[in-house]
Amino acid sequence: MCSAHFRRMDPRKILIVDDHEAVRKSIRSLLSLSSEWTVCGEAGDGLEALEKARRLLPDLVLMDVSMPRMNGVEAARRIRGEMPGVEVIVISQNDPDLVSRQAAYAGARSYIPKAELGKRLLPTIEEFISGNPENNRAQASDLLAAIVDSSDDAIVSKNLDGIITSWNKSAERIFGYSASEAIGKNITLIIPLDRRSEETDIINRLRRGERVDHFQTVRRRKDGTMLDVSLTISPVRDASGKIIGASKVARDITAQKRSEQALRESEERFRAIVETTPECVKLVARDGTLLHMNSSGLRTICAMSGDQAIGSSVYDLIAPEHREQFRAFNESVCAGNRGSLEFDIIGLTGQRRHMESHSAPLRNPDGSISQLAVARDVTERKRAEQRERQIVAETVAATAKFRAVFEQTTQFAGIMTNEGVLIDANKLSLEACGYRAEEVLGKPFWEAAWWRDFPESQANIRSAVAPAARGIPYRETIHYSLSDGTPRLLDFALYPIVDDAGNVLFLHPTGIDITEMKRTEENYRKLAQSLEEEVQARTRQLENRSAEVLRQSELLRLFSQRLLHAQDAERRHVARELHDSAGQTLTVLGMNVAQFIQKAKRHAPELLDDAEQIDNMVQQLHREIRTTSYLLHPPLLDESGLFSALHWYVQGLKERSGLDITLDVAEQFGRLPRDLEIAIFRLVQESLTNIHRHSNSKTASIRVARENGGVVADIRDQGSGMSAEKLAEIQSGSSGLGIRGMRERLRPLHGTLRMESDHNGTRIIATIPTEPSLTGLEELGFKAAV
Repeated sequence: MCSAHFRRMDPRKILIVDDHEAVRKSIRSLLSLSSEWTVCGEAGDGLEALEKARRLLPDLVLMDVSMPRMNGVEAARRIRGEMPGVEVIVISQNDPDLVSRQAAYAGARSYIPKAELGKRLLPTIEEFISGNPENNRAQASDLLAAIVDSSDDAIVSKNLDGIITSWNKSAERIFGYSASEAIGKNITLIIPLDRRSEETDIINRLRRGERVDHFQTVRRRKDGTMLDVSLTISPVRDASGKIIGASKVARDITAQKRSEQALRESEERFRAIVETTPECVKLVARDGTLLHMNSSGLRTICAMSGDQAIGSSVYDLIAPEHREQFRAFNESVCAGNRGSLEFDIIGLTGQRRHMESHSAPLRNPDGSISQLAVARDVTERKRAEQRERQIVAETVAATAKFRAVFEQTTQFAGIMTNEGVLIDANKLSLEACGYRAEEVLGKPFWEAAWWRDFPESQANIRSAVAPAARGIPYRETIHYSLSDGTPRLLDFALYPIVDDAGNVLFLHPTGIDITEMKRTEENYRKLAQSLEEEVQARTRQLENRSAEVLRQSELLRLFSQRLLHAQDAERRHVARELHDSAGQTLTVLGMNVAQFIQKAKRHAPELLDDAEQIDNMVQQLHREIRTTSYLLHPPLLDESGLFSALHWYVQGLKERSGLDITLDVAEQFGRLPRDLEIAIFRLVQESLTNIHRHSNSKTASIRVARENGGVVADIRDQGSGMSAEKLAEIQSGSSGLGIRGMRERLRPLHGTLRMESDHNGTRIIATIPTEPSLTGLEELGFKAAV
């Protein structure tokens, strides 16, 4: 609408939008008191309001918020976007703080609570008319005066369709097109085909009023060559603030890009050389600060990344006994001298390594000198030298130890050649069985006296020799006999004896007599089988009884969940009835009383005090009914989600109870399935009620957040808490109806509830998955009541 529209003398046109006929009728009655405006139309929802605003072009729209098909916030936003000259005043009986924010978001001029329409509607409209805003539709060319034609950068302006409207001399020089060739053409004249999508994104950002700073891209000259540019693009507005085009400043950065690329390639080559060398390469400042270390060096000091070491003092890594020596060496190198040094380091995990370092001075761009060092880990070389000295002494001791172990072991043991000839047997294998050494030594092991009565044992041993000689151990339970012919059972094993190079030197047969153990195992097996049969019979009896108990429990749980959903449905129904019936009736009554007060002022002043008392009582009743309706089921929960509903409830409880409550829920928390939002709201409501009534706490904190694919609600107080015995009773379900109700409400949503309490207060943590495959109620065959 232009400014002349507001200077005309005919009445201003007002469009009334509300989904209740009684409210629209009362507003019409109030507006009829003045001849400066007229009602040009009415609408029952946001979509109808948008259609009539386009057709009737009103000066002002009185817009309700909660309406079917399209709510008032969205309708107001669209009207203001399409018809900036049409003003909007929002009217609602919802929470004032929330509606104020919604009205500002939609671009509305003002907001009036429905309970105050009788007092504030007419003054607000009169203020709107007397303001007489001026709209100056200046041409876009007037706003382009700031384009400096003498700039070294290309400065180009265009409209929102991308048509070039100005082109300075630097643009001619950089892109090769003259002003006459460019102006009137689309900006895609200089945009390569594979970059056209950038222009679409830039135009969209400009339409939103955004500025694009230092955007680096590629553009095309007239001769077809490409150049790198840095763009800064600003929206151009007319006098009314409407965006009509864009100003674009383009700087040629081709030479800069080439220099940067050459520098990067040089740095990458040097870095590749440093990073691929197996030695530790480091750069150390004169004060000992570690400036750089390659990946091999980081591995040497057990650092997971450079952040753990670079920037710290390298002296902290040097072993204490070598630290001062290394400090002097570093200062010498930083004074311009080359040198080598051996020293010990202690890595971040405590591992000590011996290093051999060769260092040279490196001059930095600022003139300072650092130590460039290439260090080799010589720990293994030092250890090998030490190990060689120990081998001779250890070999002498090993022979004596082996003999002692061989003879003192509690197993039968022997030594065989790789071909299977027995060359040694310990005393236990001979004396316990009643054999002499000459009866068994010097023969193939499978022909020894132990196996003479058992051909199968002989065959097994013979077949195991060749694999064992190749390094493959063998183990089997076999039969053997004592010298008197008594049969026995043996846990037999045949192991290769190898040197450090893995070569098999000898074979080592061992055995443990397991005859008595096997007898005991057989007796135990028979006893266990008998017990297992008895246990299975008893288990079947208990399972049958448990199944019946579980069936009864499931029926009880199902009934409890139906009651909860029925209760929620009834609360929602009663709350909606209070809102749609009593609330709207009181709104109409309030406006009627307001008119009565106006008439009393003029015709019956003696009734004015009584009328104002009636008006105050109506407003108080209006607030109490709205509070009761919201407590039964806050409409914000359905309309705006948990964020708004919880903020409203907490604010109300703080005012009613004096309880200091801290609420932590992100404004971008978003929406959840309705059953899940109701469950979380009731959980918070029940918890705060318990805190207020039972905890003796002056404070409470609530945190609701999305975590790990679910929602977590954490409610705490700083009250007297409860004893461990009482907490155990509540956890087991034997007491605490409120907690039991919370668990029943969470069960169909696959949620969990955990409770903690001590002398510092009580904490309740509920965790609910946001996308369960099926709710508990659907698994049982029905859905919650709407």
